[in-house]
Amino acid sequence: MRESYNGHEKGIFYFPAGLGYGMFATEVPPTKNPTLGGHTMRQPLSEAERRKPYAKYFDEPYPPVPEDILEQMARPMDPALALPIQERNDLLNPGYLPREVGWCVMPDGSGYIASLTRMPGVTLEMIEWWFAWHGLESLRYQIWDPNDHYLARVSPDHRQRRLDPALSWRERNWNTSDFVLENVGEGTSALRISFRSPESFGFDMERFNAQPVTAICAHSGPPDWDIPRTTFIHFARAVEGGIELRTRFWLGWMIVNKQPVRTDFAVDPRRVQGLSRHSPQEYYRLAKYLPQIFAENHDKPDRAEDLTVMDFAGSVQKHWL
Repeated sequence: MRESYNGHEKGIFYFPAGLGYGMFATEVPPTKNPTLGGHTMRQPLSEAERRKPYAKYFDEPYPPVPEDILEQMARPMDPALALPIQERNDLLNPGYLPREVGWCVMPDGSGYIASLTRMPGVTLEMIEWWFAWHGLESLRYQIWDPNDHYLARVSPDHRQRRLDPALSWRERNWNTSDFVLENVGEGTSALRISFRSPESFGFDMERFNAQPVTAICAHSGPPDWDIPRTTFIHFARAVEGGIELRTRFWLGWMIVNKQPVRTDFAVDPRRVQGLSRHSPQEYYRLAKYLPQIFAENHDKPDRAEDLTVMDFAGSVQKHWL
């Protein structure tokens, strides 16, 4: 729920009972987002945060998003060139699909986004590690995209799985949820991101396991959803010198029993375009810094007692009210 209030944005964010988030309202004085030209709630780090070894990345500059990417996101693409969610296994095909970058509203009213990020020096393991690691602490989420990422917390019920050394990085993420506060191109939103395995998303695992690929699969939507708003896949494949991250968002769809199901979520074209611009910003930044962040941190095991259990509502009130 959002409204204009005395020249500010007023956001009311809801978190499900039992997670320690509660409900809170904020009046957010908008400031300029220097990357996308929108607004940001970026705040200075605390002294405790500054002492973290990876805090240095918070102040690192954003790399430019290639002009051809921005040009393709400036206007909607032809929906006939989109990858229908029913054909998501086509991501396993060699080469490229007809349109790797763009956004549109589909004839059925759902939203679609495609994004391609080339990541030199990044490996598949790094991507899998990143998604298991960054949601455990807000600062890790913030250094990814300081202008648009503000808070993050793994669901308390799922944190132990993220910390389980008996699981691979990719397995630690499956069936866990992050609760985040971020601007995805349409103002600040509280979101729940629920990660699933590629198999549960209906990938052909015989083909999948025969290739140097990985996939981050998830549903996202408001924290207390009954039905998610968006399905997305970050599909990564190894290429010479690094990886290619091929992202697909399907707004108004979910995966149930490995099959796509259309929801009744009403898609606003502005929401689709906003997300299409946010995604390249965060992933080109991640591409630049991930190899170094991984080298410095992947072999340092996290302990539950060292991680701050965040009160989302209290943190927002402290920093933004």
